[in-house]
Amino acid sequence: MRFVAFVLLIFSLFILRSLPAAELLKNGDFESGDITGWKYWETFPWDGDGSPVESPTHVTIVIPGTIGNPIPPTTSGFFALTQQVGSNGTARGGLYQEVKVIVNTPYILTGHLAFYGDDIGDFTIVGILDGTWNPALAFTTINKNYIGGNTTSSWMEFSLMIIPSKDVITVFTETRQDWMHGHVAGWYDNLSLRPVPEPTKLFPSQNPKDNSAREEKQKQAAK
Repeated sequence: MRFVAFVLLIFSLFILRSLPAAELLKNGDFESGDITGWKYWETFPWDGDGSPVESPTHVTIVIPGTIGNPIPPTTSGFFALTQQVGSNGTARGGLYQEVKVIVNTPYILTGHLAFYGDDIGDFTIVGILDGTWNPALAFTTINKNYIGGNTTSSWMEFSLMIIPSKDVITVFTETRQDWMHGHVAGWYDNLSLRPVPEPTKLFPSQNPKDNSAREEKQKQAAK
């Protein structure tokens, strides 16, 4: 009987370990057909450094997009987010979503990104801030992935990891057009934010500090 119980324990731990971690982003696949769960931001009528620009314009959120759409138009499902600038001028904007997390616990952001640009000042970006939303920090954070320039890029898969020092992180998207001419579009699909699973331990640690730290994490996660 003890052997059977041990086998059942191992099997249960294997099943629990193989289950996917909980999804933390709302509407990361944009299958709602809108931006539910996200907030819009832009720096209009200023540039990324806070300086006024000669000809400010707007970043438009469109689902589906109308400028240089990638093939296929989504990586799965029916909808993908498009951020585009369809007029001459300087624009910087996108979406963001703040997420409650556990400090010093690794999280991974994955998804797909595509791009259309016709000038070296065109970019589309996805990133993570360690803390609440701040567009000035979005300009300088190293936790980001981007495509830019006079180019067209089909869907590219990306992965970003962060170990937060605060109990909130911010996932953001950004599309940027600099100077007076051209058009730009950035597409995003299947954005997903999950905690990185910890290795399964069959038996509790003999170190009381390890067990106390694990219990504290469990308490924070349950709040």
